[in-house]
Amino acid sequence: MRVFVAIVALLLLGGAGAALWIRAEGTPPSLETPDALLIGRAGGALAISMADAGSGLRSLRVELVDGDVVRALLQEEYPGSLISGGPEHQHDASLALDPKSLGTLKDGARVRVTARDWSWRGWLSGNAAERELPLRVDLEPPRLQVATGLSYAQRGGAGAVAYRVFEQTAADGVRVGEKFYRGYPRPGGAEGERIAIFAVPYGLPTDARPQVVARDAAGNESVAGWPLVIQERSQPVASVTLTRSFFDNVLPHLAGGVSADPAASFNDVNTRVRAENEARIRELLKDSSSQPLFDGALQQLANSKVTSRFAEQRTYFVDGTAVSKAVHYGYDLASTAGAPITAAASGRVVYAGDMGIYGNCVLIDHGMGVATLYGHLSSFDVSAGAQVKQGQVLGRSGSTGLAGGDHLHFAVLVGDTYVDPVEWWDAKWVETHIRERWTAQPQAETAVGGG
Repeated sequence: MRVFVAIVALLLLGGAGAALWIRAEGTPPSLETPDALLIGRAGGALAISMADAGSGLRSLRVELVDGDVVRALLQEEYPGSLISGGPEHQHDASLALDPKSLGTLKDGARVRVTARDWSWRGWLSGNAAERELPLRVDLEPPRLQVATGLSYAQRGGAGAVAYRVFEQTAADGVRVGEKFYRGYPRPGGAEGERIAIFAVPYGLPTDARPQVVARDAAGNESVAGWPLVIQERSQPVASVTLTRSFFDNVLPHLAGGVSADPAASFNDVNTRVRAENEARIRELLKDSSSQPLFDGALQQLANSKVTSRFAEQRTYFVDGTAVSKAVHYGYDLASTAGAPITAAASGRVVYAGDMGIYGNCVLIDHGMGVATLYGHLSSFDVSAGAQVKQGQVLGRSGSTGLAGGDHLHFAVLVGDTYVDPVEWWDAKWVETHIRERWTAQPQAETAVGGG
């Protein structure tokens, strides 16, 4: 009996010891926060991520430490008990920070974040993970000075503006409606002098005005306008009849085979596949060279005839019935079959490969957000990464992709927007609307306030 009692006692002591070992585990929660906090006029948010695989999360406390004053900003308690621990093992929190509520802060102000678990450590207060984040409040928007005076741009076309910023910006450029065209250093300019090439898209409300925007790291924003006249013009309209030969020879490659409903398959290619291709093109062109790689006007394909114009609103018909619609954001240029396709300007080949509706396609970055697209090629003479000169052969024309015959689909992009190539083929237009901005000197300060 004594042996039995001793064994039971040992088991109980072992179990108690094991329980104590488990409940008094010494691993603090993991705690992830930013390294520092910078708050602007619009305020900001502190994102916090916590995890505790052991006894579970118990509490979160956020405090403002401003000199000798400590003020609680957030206190959260999580379910659980000292006996069983807590069920919350992962938690994400967000705290809005309003500069008005923070008040005037002393140098060295910081935010202290403390996460605790349900361990018995720390005299039953739990393991603690703590981080202190330097806090800075900046309410001053960046100074902004516009150099460009009265200028003109056409609907569906492009333009450029010169300006200067007087401090480091997180982003600056031209905002046109919901689109943003980033700025680049002015070639040969002084520190802070910038150029932004922008587009005036079709669909932009007539009362929407392009604005130069400068935003600092705290999110403070300055906005400036300039005298810009937008010349309105309507989009051309075109009808395209799809033939049986097109359905038999062109569509199956893009639709993944012959379809029992070719009209529906075409609409899928013309909408879904087109959207996927356009998203890929924008992704490939997002990192444009900060310096202009082109010099002057772009060259139209030699000895080519225009067979389709920019921004055509196309309706596609089968047996007299409309089955799909799309806007043709480029020029179709026809020459002889298998004609050499040449680079419109110097630049860097970003992509040379299949691009769905555009077939064999070449994309060239010309710097400062300007790019060109060459579609429906039958072969390539260049590959991605190559530096090309104006007039250099890129490949041969063909009818790959969504094409009914041998031709080149040529397009110009500014940022993520297609613009009318005719402007860029015009040497005088490029000089007066683009290159002259490179030599403009900022004059009077146009705007410095936040938007």
